[in-house]
Amino acid sequence: MNKEILRNVEMRAESFNEEERSVEFVISTEARDSYGTVFLMSGWELERYQNNPVVLFNHDAREVDSVVGYSEVRIEDGKLIGKVYFEDAELNPLADKLYRKIKAGTIRGASIRAGVLDARMGDKAKGEDKETLYFTRQELMEWSIVTLNSNPDAVARNQKTIEELREQVKPETETETTEGKKEVRFDVYEAQSIINQNQGK
Repeated sequence: MNKEILRNVEMRAESFNEEERSVEFVISTEARDSYGTVFLMSGWELERYQNNPVVLFNHDAREVDSVVGYSEVRIEDGKLIGKVYFEDAELNPLADKLYRKIKAGTIRGASIRAGVLDARMGDKAKGEDKETLYFTRQELMEWSIVTLNSNPDAVARNQKTIEELREQVKPETETETTEGKKEVRFDVYEAQSIINQNQGK
């Protein structure tokens, strides 16, 4: 079962390709974010997204013109990279306008939606922060060009989701390891929530 998480996306400098009408974004890294969470690169499952690799405007999946292009995704140097190819002006005037506004620097924001499938708290033995929530298995659902990176409602809902995950990822049992140390095992949590369906609306 999923908990859906939104994260802001960083545009890569000097990544425009005029011929392709493309631009690259750093979708995710293993840096600890402001919510006290980390997405492990080894946990990314991209198959679902690659079957329908659309890029939306403001996470709006209801309007066909809100599909502004498609994206290739890859892991490179410990980062999840998304390269968006914008539709042309004849097919989609909104996509063309967004592409030109991004080129002009007027719009720089983007955001991803990830479905978290498994998580755990940090393991001190692995050099991790025990107060950090590590997402160890997650699906890329979609990503969007957005006019606002995070509106207050989105931030509040995202924080609530993180708090719910922390509550669900609690020690289930303690077992003795071969070295005589306690090993904490975690339940796989299940939850379902649509987060910020209309961000920026």
